[in-house]
Amino acid sequence: MMTLIYFLIAIAILVFVHEMGHFLAARQCGVQVERFSIGFGKELLKWVSRRSGTEWAISAIPLGGYVKMNEADFESKALRARAWIVLAGPLANLVFAAFAYAFLFHAGREEPQALLAQPKAQTVAATAGLREGDRVLAIEDRDVRSFNELRWRIAQSLVGEGAKEIRLRVARGDGQVLTPVLRLSDVGAAAFSGDPAAAVLAMGLVPMSESVRVIRVQEGSVAQAAGLRNGDRILKVGTEEVRQPESVIARVQESKGQPLELVVSDGTSRERVLVTPRAGQDGVFRIGAVVGGDVAMIHIEEDPVDALVKGITRTWEMSVLTFRALGRMVMGELSWRQISGPVTIAETAGQSAGNGLQAFIGFLAMISISIAVLNLLPIPMLDGGHLMYYLWEFVRGRPLPAEVQEAGRRVGVALIMALTAVALFNDFARIAGW
Repeated sequence: MMTLIYFLIAIAILVFVHEMGHFLAARQCGVQVERFSIGFGKELLKWVSRRSGTEWAISAIPLGGYVKMNEADFESKALRARAWIVLAGPLANLVFAAFAYAFLFHAGREEPQALLAQPKAQTVAATAGLREGDRVLAIEDRDVRSFNELRWRIAQSLVGEGAKEIRLRVARGDGQVLTPVLRLSDVGAAAFSGDPAAAVLAMGLVPMSESVRVIRVQEGSVAQAAGLRNGDRILKVGTEEVRQPESVIARVQESKGQPLELVVSDGTSRERVLVTPRAGQDGVFRIGAVVGGDVAMIHIEEDPVDALVKGITRTWEMSVLTFRALGRMVMGELSWRQISGPVTIAETAGQSAGNGLQAFIGFLAMISISIAVLNLLPIPMLDGGHLMYYLWEFVRGRPLPAEVQEAGRRVGVALIMALTAVALFNDFARIAGW
């Protein structure tokens, strides 16, 4: 239930931001706004502004919204005014994202240092000669301060640019500074069909951990039945000492349901715990505990001016990355399985809210950019489609014929429905483990 509530809160905020962009631009250009609605369908709340005469409404289906303008007012305006009103919606989403990121950069955050664990054998990181304790300083001449930034830079190179290799600058404990190259052609294509974080893991890039800690034990799980508690450190799985959470996860998944003996510590004493992994609906064996690494952290905080600059930069980079990723999907260079639907977005909203205000704000910024990019696509029915019509009008000196615009709207509806179907299919495929 809380996941649904956080999802609806996120949608309401971002729809309000988008439509407020259209509203403010319309008022600036002297266009009467007759109605501003958050949601569709039956009205739950409604009031009329005495000052502007605009009717404000909150409706029962909170999965969108709209601004209804006086059509005669709108059509009477110059081309540049109409284009500005249409553009202002996506622009408002981008401005919101920039300020959200600026807030996060200024508020400061604890992030894992860019210290690497020993890469698994035969991964591209191992082939490139990376070792435990190597500190990544830069990726393709772009500085890196934390493992989160490392992941982000690789996502830019991998998803946005389709890079075949990535050059690092690495400091080794003995004072050497090396420039190893990660050759992505050596990684199976399946590793890149999901999110960039999975691709980074497939490359063998993992933050160095001192031990494995149990972050959360799920209610009714086999881990709870075995006596595991939040905060426990897992020192061994069987006779193997473990320091990386990936090692524990791999041993659990490889167990095929056979009992595993864990050596755990609560900080004062050690004990042996026998746990029997259970297969989920997707066939993957789990014990019902979330584990993480005890990694060295770094506090990163920017002054207000630098935070705003970084917020604008991050918004621009995310927008470009999203456009490039969509372009590569159209060209068949990137899997359509990366498109997420409302189910995945709702889950992410709930998880981010559960991780605190900063995580939820970061989620809002990311989705706000996605809404802006989606609306700027040159698809009739979207803001980008209207801008495409206005470009035609600017070049030819007259608008497209009404019948052509109507045909375009029908094509736009079909494309949006197809995109929605793909997103929903990906959601259910992920749930079913396909």
